Amino acid sequence: MKRLKRRRFGSPAKNHEGKPHHAVLVPFPSQGHLNPTTKLAKVLQSKGFHITFVNTEFNHKRLLRSKGPNALHGLPDFRYVTIPDGLPPSDADATQHIPSLCYSTSHTCLAPFLELMASLKRSASAGLVPPVTCIVSDGGMTFSVKAANILGIPSVLFWTASSCGFVGSLPCR
Repeated sequence: MKRLKRRRFGSPAKNHEGKPHHAVLVPFPSQGHLNPTTKLAKVLQSKGFHITFVNTEFNHKRLLRSKGPNALHGLPDFRYVTIPDGLPPSDADATQHIPSLCYSTSHTCLAPFLELMASLKRSASAGLVPPVTCIVSDGGMTFSVKAANILGIPSVLFWTASSCGFVGSLPCR
């Protein structure tokens, strides 16, 4: 039986210019999606990726309120940024209405996300961050796939639900 060659993942991830890969992660703005996407971001960061984690303004404020103002300070190669979710301001302790959130993110987030990507491109041109090399977004955040196509950046959908959840969502498409 032929032995498979073991691939090493310990070396830092670099692009063709020798700079770290830069992944932009876009989770759906609810807890069951934020947690697995955060874990994926930490794994990628540990492998040498520069991470930009896109949060909604609503969830960003909740995170700061629950963890304190220094909750998001940390490594220079892992940063949080925000875009609006398109919903009117609500009670900071309330859970957002999921159907409204789904509709709103799919119809209002493309323009703010493109503005964010333009800002990241300017920062990369100034040498402040590596250029964005991929977008990893939640399966429900399809606007980011449109943005990736517009910008010519590779994109991947990250499905955070179980396989049962995936099969259950198929009739909704």
